[in-house]
Amino acid sequence: MKTVWWILLAATVTALVAFGIYAARVADQAGVGAAAMAKVACSCVFIDGRTLQACRADDPPGFEQVAVEIDNKDKAAIGRVLGIVTRRATYSETYGCTLEP
Repeated sequence: MKTVWWILLAATVTALVAFGIYAARVADQAGVGAAAMAKVACSCVFIDGRTLQACRADDPPGFEQVAVEIDNKDKAAIGRVLGIVTRRATYSETYGCTLEP
């Protein structure tokens, strides 16, 4: 009976470690997607002078899942994935659109 419990414990630990690794990879990819869309939207809106809707029409496949918000007051674009991972790009006359750390 003890052997069964050890096997179940080992399987549970293995599953938790695998899930943790998977979650970390997904979070990294979500950060890249949010950053890319923030930068592209910022450049498109504040440098090209287009609307966000016109810019989103040019999104590559898969990026429609990244929400983008424009902050006209601060001249910034915010990219969000699942409402959790957020990246922001801000426009300045000197540097154009840059990602914030």
